[in-house]
Amino acid sequence: MADIFHEIEEDLRRDQAAAIWKKYGNFIIGVALVLVLAVAAHWGWREYSTRQQLQASADFLAAAAASDLKQREAALSTVAAEGGIYGALARFRLAETAIEAGDKDKARGILGEIAKDQGTDKPLRDLAAIQAALLELEIGKPENAAELVKDLMKEGESYRLSALEITGLAALAAGDKEKAKASFEAVKKTAEEEAVLGAGFAQRADQLLDRLGN
Repeated sequence: MADIFHEIEEDLRRDQAAAIWKKYGNFIIGVALVLVLAVAAHWGWREYSTRQQLQASADFLAAAAASDLKQREAALSTVAAEGGIYGALARFRLAETAIEAGDKDKARGILGEIAKDQGTDKPLRDLAAIQAALLELEIGKPENAAELVKDLMKEGESYRLSALEITGLAALAAGDKEKAKASFEAVKKTAEEEAVLGAGFAQRADQLLDRLGN
C-alpha cells in the first residue's frame, strides 16, 4: 500500500492529475471511505460506551442509596444482572443489604458466588472471599472460612495478611492451637516485612500469640 501512495505522489509532481484519478480514483475513494467509517465507528462506540458507563454508574448509585431494603434489593438486582464493574459492586451492596436485613447466610452466599465468578476481576473476587470467610467465622463455620482463603495466603497475593489472619482464627476456633500459632507467627513476620500496611495485623498477631502462650 505504501508503494501505491508513493506512485501517486510522483504522478502528482508531474501534474498528471487526470491520469492519476483515472488510474487510482476508485482505490482512493475506497480508502477514504474506510478511514471515515473507521473513525466514525470508533467515535460512535466511545460515545455509546461512555453513555452506558454513566448510566450504569447513576443506576448503581441510586439503587445503593435506597433506604427501603426491599426496594434497594430489587434495584440492585437489576444493576447486578447488567454485569460489568457496577454489576459487581451491586452484588457487594446486595450482600451488605442482606446483612442489614439480618440474613448472614444469604450474604455469604452472594459473596461466595462473587469469589467464584471468573468473569469478575480478581481483586474483587479476592475481596469477596475475605468478606465471606469473615462471615463464616462469625456464624461458627471455621473450616469454611479457611477453605475460602487458602489460595490467598501465597506470596504476592494482595490479601495475604488477611488470609493468614483468618486461617489462624479459623484454626483457633477449631481448637488447633499449634496451627493457629503458626498462622499468627506468619502474620507477624509478613506484617513486619510490609510495615506500612501491616502495623494493625502485627499488633493483633502479637496479642493473639500472647494469649496462646498463656
